Order: sequence, then structure tokens, then C-alpha cells
Amino acid sequence: MRHSFSILPMCLAAGLFCLGLGRSAWANPSLVHAMPAAHQAVAAGTVTIRLDFNAVIDPFPTRLVLLGPSGVPQLLLASPKDDEQQVITVDVPLTIPGDYVLQWRAGGKGSGTSHGDVPFRVVAATAGAAR
Repeated sequence: MRHSFSILPMCLAAGLFCLGLGRSAWANPSLVHAMPAAHQAVAAGTVTIRLDFNAVIDPFPTRLVLLGPSGVPQLLLASPKDDEQQVITVDVPLTIPGDYVLQWRAGGKGSGTSHGDVPFRVVAATAGAAR
């Protein structure tokens, strides 16, 4: 009988340890890098938007919405690349200078969703940059 009680604390510790390791597999994806970065100024033209996450992204609940100076939301058609399932990229023509906000929602495989905003500014291309 004495041995069964001494094993109980070890079993409880092992169970808690396993729950701690499994928790990251159920965690919502988090944004680890954005291009353009928050509050970055980019030149007008075709802008590549890239979002890097810390988990594999499920394309079904994932959405990107771009709000520009006009205030009209633009749904961006973007989904994870086959070879980079933690990265979303989309090229967007942005010719009107002003403040923009990229609103993102990302769902993970087997987990919930997370969301956030990335504000950035589009500036007119200078004559020197056009050469």
C-alpha cells in the first residue's frame, strides 16, 4: 500500500507536464511578423502583404480585410501557400496615398481563431524612386 501512494504524486506531475506540452498544439495562431510592418510607410504601387504565423493556418476561417483612405473595406483573396502553411501573402495594387489598416483573422488547424490589425501608410512614389 505504501508504494501506491508514493506513485500518485509522480503520476499527477507527469499528467500536468503532458497537459502543458499539449497546450501549445491547441493554441490559436499568433502573428509573428508582418510586411509591411505596423506603422511602416510604403511607396504607392503594388504592395506585397505578408503575414507570418507561429502555427499552421486553416484557410477556411482565415480572412484579410483592407481598409483604405476611402473607408470602404476590401476583402483580400489570400490563403496559405501549399509549401508555407504558416505564411499568407497577397499582392495588392495601392495607388492612393493615405492611411491603411489590414485587419486579419487567422484560424489554426484544430484550434480557435485569433485576429488583429496592422496599420500602415502608403506614400506617393517620388521621382527619384521611379528611375
